[in-house]
Amino acid sequence: MHASTSHYLLKDSLGHLATQFSKAALKRINQDLQEGGHAITSEQWTALVHIWNQGGLTQQELGERLLKDKTNIARLAAGLEQAGYIHREAGQVDRREKTLRLTEHGKQAMPGIAAVVQRVLADAYAGIDEHELALCRRVLARARQNLCPAPPVNPGSPI
Repeated sequence: MHASTSHYLLKDSLGHLATQFSKAALKRINQDLQEGGHAITSEQWTALVHIWNQGGLTQQELGERLLKDKTNIARLAAGLEQAGYIHREAGQVDRREKTLRLTEHGKQAMPGIAAVVQRVLADAYAGIDEHELALCRRVLARARQNLCPAPPVNPGSPI
């Protein structure tokens, strides 16, 4: 939207387009994960991939990466722990600080889950030039950084 425009056109809104893409992709990822016998959600997948890529994260670090508060991260971690994908370890210095790590089950499941997500994203990106995708990633990353400076998000994250 330009400052001189009196109408807000959703078709021109980067935020709206990004949200609509995200909703469509997450819906499809959730469907394909369930159909593939993976009892997790796209939200849980996103948390798992951050933990997987870093070899473990504190709940606070995961919250910063996912832009979620302590309560939501605790709920998300509890669900993943109950499903057997992660375990929580007490911190070395502060026993209240919990580090999240993949269990053996989680480590074994990740390649299959990642393949499901990669197939969905390949469908989403069909017919889009790699240069355009790279530009889109840079623009969205910069826009996010402008609004919410945070530690860099691992480029291996889905969506």
